[in-house]
Amino acid sequence: MYTVKSSSEFISDIRALDENLKNARISNIEIDRSGRSIRYNFICDKVVSEELRARMLEEAEKITPKAFDEVSVSVKKIVSNDELINTEIYMFLSNKYPSIAIFLKPTDVSCVIVGDIVKYTLRLTKDGAEYVNKNGALNKINEFMEKRFCADFAGHTEIKEAEDTISLLSEEVFIDELQKIEHRTIKVKDVIVIDDFNMGDLALYIEDMTSGEVTVCGKITEFNERKTKNDKPFYIIHLDDTTGKTSGIYFTKKATAQKIKELQVGDAIIARGNLGEYNGKPSFTIDKINRCTFPEDFVKKDKYKKAVPREYRNIFPAEAKTVKVKSVFDMNEKLPDELTKETYVVFDLETTGLDFMNNGITEIGAVKIIDGKVAEEFTTLVKPDYKITAENVAITGITEEMVKDSPKIGAVIPDFMKFIDGAVLVAHNADFDTKFIKRFAGAEEYEVKNKILDTLEIARANLPMLKKHDLHTLADHFGIVFHHHRALSDAYATAEVFIELMKIKNNC
Repeated sequence: MYTVKSSSEFISDIRALDENLKNARISNIEIDRSGRSIRYNFICDKVVSEELRARMLEEAEKITPKAFDEVSVSVKKIVSNDELINTEIYMFLSNKYPSIAIFLKPTDVSCVIVGDIVKYTLRLTKDGAEYVNKNGALNKINEFMEKRFCADFAGHTEIKEAEDTISLLSEEVFIDELQKIEHRTIKVKDVIVIDDFNMGDLALYIEDMTSGEVTVCGKITEFNERKTKNDKPFYIIHLDDTTGKTSGIYFTKKATAQKIKELQVGDAIIARGNLGEYNGKPSFTIDKINRCTFPEDFVKKDKYKKAVPREYRNIFPAEAKTVKVKSVFDMNEKLPDELTKETYVVFDLETTGLDFMNNGITEIGAVKIIDGKVAEEFTTLVKPDYKITAENVAITGITEEMVKDSPKIGAVIPDFMKFIDGAVLVAHNADFDTKFIKRFAGAEEYEVKNKILDTLEIARANLPMLKKHDLHTLADHFGIVFHHHRALSDAYATAEVFIELMKIKNNC
């Protein structure tokens, strides 16, 4: 089986059949010599009726050699949606040119649809743009996209401010700096061919399915036979690979009809098809199916996340400047092993509101405790993508004017991830602060895996005699003075409270 390019004359004849086919394209022609069958695969931006499909089949039969006993036509409806196009281009570059992933974010791909032409822009650093242009990536993108969407594609690069100092054009590239997109796969066993000898034994996690051609596997949870208006059988197949569930439509072929009919719920298959969109919903059309054995020892891998940066780039730690942390700097005082054997980062955030999904960070303050002593501080104002209200200003004193020249959270997160690397995180009412940090770290493809301690919970367990356990009450209890509702001041105060609480907890 192989793919043959269509002729311009043939596609012109197809487009002339009906107005709905004026943007139709043929993605490939599949030939099965052993089964003496041929299938013409089209994409179109309009719904194609059964009657029109039959006329397309007639045109296909006219140009098909008599040696083929079976001729069929497949038409997939593909709408040129800008969001879908941007995602396809980003995934193509990530897959085919993984080194570019260190320069490119999903938001760096944009497009404008003008009639039947899609003009797209890749925002890259100078090195990244040079690399793309030298390797002919734009032509490769155009060729790839024109087989998936009913449009012509034209792209160009736009230079953005460098975020990394790595040069792809030099050989001095640290492999652990190249943030690649990992494709999590399942290796099936005992493949029994039904449709395709060349499908192989590797399948993408169903959880990771994106638009375009995909190969997935799993056990059949539902298997329903249906018939088209022309009385041709097809199947709706539901699959589960333990990472996720999906369902697809499979149209039978004469050569494999009986083998497909014998499939049952509980059988494992590996299936290749096209994931697109129909009427605004995901649509998975299965082209090929083989039987297989799903591995009993399969264990789901965690999603790949970026490694902690090697160097600070925007926000740099400084030596601790606190004036009163008596329990930390008094070298003669005995401190509990639990405090001295771990590195802790005590942090606090100021935000534009309480809902972590609909608000931004305006300030980060953090201090690092090493060997039981406050050694470093990390602090910065942050320019949020959310409005700072008068109420926020009244609470924190942070105004729009103060943050107007500050870095955005995306530029701060990598440095904060480096600062907390290998440390136990500590915060007062930690759930609030960690939800914000995890959200914005996740947006930059980092994962916060640090152990987290909450001074609120530790205080409740070890100071039951206090009526309240808010930070202000605890500071008063331990004689700690601080300026409340500024992140760094709160972080220092929380660090002092934490040290005193650890001493009480460990009877020191």
